[in-house]
Amino acid sequence: MYHELTVWSRGIIMDKEARDVSSCVASAARALGFYADNVSDYVDDPDRTNCLVRRYARFGDKPIVDRFVYENPSPDWVVLVEETIIKAVDFLRGTPEHSGVLVINSKRDPEYLLKFLPDSMTARLAKFVVVDAVGLADQRGSSPWMFVRNLSELAFDRMSTEGAEERLAIGMGIAAPLIGALVAATGVLPVDAIADVVADRDAMLRGAAQHAVVQFAGPAPAGEPSAAEPAAGKPGTVQAPAATHVEVR
Repeated sequence: MYHELTVWSRGIIMDKEARDVSSCVASAARALGFYADNVSDYVDDPDRTNCLVRRYARFGDKPIVDRFVYENPSPDWVVLVEETIIKAVDFLRGTPEHSGVLVINSKRDPEYLLKFLPDSMTARLAKFVVVDAVGLADQRGSSPWMFVRNLSELAFDRMSTEGAEERLAIGMGIAAPLIGALVAATGVLPVDAIADVVADRDAMLRGAAQHAVVQFAGPAPAGEPSAAEPAAGKPGTVQAPAATHVEVR
C-alpha cells in the first residue's frame, strides 16, 4: 500500500492551509505505523505571492526510497485549496488512470465543476470530491482564510517555513474540512486518527460528514465492455466515461 498526496494552492497567501493538509496526513500516517514523508515545495518558486505552489505527502507500509525527490511523480490523492485552480493546470499529471481522488474546496455543484476538466483528466479519476471548506470552517473574524482575517498571523506563518517549528496551530481554518473530506472519501486512514492531529477537530469532522462525492466508473474487467463501449452486437451510443453516481454525505 502506497499513496502520494499533492496539495495545490497559491504562494504565501494560502501556503499555510496547503501545508497543514499535507502535514496532518503525514503525521497521522506516521502515528499509525506507516512510513511517511511531508515535503516542502522547492520547485514552484513558493515565495511568489499568489502563484501556483504545491505541498506533498507520501506514505506506505514499506520504506520510502525516494525521500529526496521533491515532487510526487504519481499522485493518487490531489487537493485544490482554492477552486479557480481547477482551470489553471493539469494537476492530475502522472496520476494513473481510474485511480485519482480529487478534492476541491468549493460550494459549487460537482457537475458544474467537472465541466472544466478535459476527458484526459477525468479518465484518471476514481472519485471527485467537493467540500465547502470555507463554509464549514470556523469563522475567526471576517473569514477562515488567514490572509483575510489577520495579516500579522500571515507574517508569523512565513517564519514557520523551511522546517522551522510552527508558530500557529496545525489544521485550522479551511484546512480542517479539507482534511476531513479527503480522509473520509479515500477511506484509507481512520477519521479519528486524523482528528487527533488536527487543531480544529470539529471543523475536520464537519468536512468528513458534509461533502459530495462523484464516483467514476473504473476500468472494465477483461472481456467486458467499458463504460465507453456498448456490448458487441447491441445498439448503443458510444459515450465518454462519466461519473456513475453522485453520493452526497
